[in-house]
Amino acid sequence: MSVPEGIPLWDSVTHPLASALDFAFGCHHSKLSRVFTLEGHTYKVCCDCGHRFEYSLQTMSITRHRKLLSALKRLHARRRSRRLARLQVGRT
Repeated sequence: MSVPEGIPLWDSVTHPLASALDFAFGCHHSKLSRVFTLEGHTYKVCCDCGHRFEYSLQTMSITRHRKLLSALKRLHARRRSRRLARLQVGRT
């Protein structure tokens, strides 16, 4: 299995796993409200869990964001900061 250039191996393994767990045990957001615009933000809300989805009036659709579990986000941020620190040390 080859990993596309620029994507760390850990991310290529954990993102599909996080997506599978979210699909299996998370809310499927099948009951969405109508579109609301309040204080300049346009969104729809899941009637089951209350999650907000940003909505684009230009495309008339929900804007999708790639999401990872919070622990994976912290791990990714930590790895990114280490990588930047290594690059800065290498330049000096």
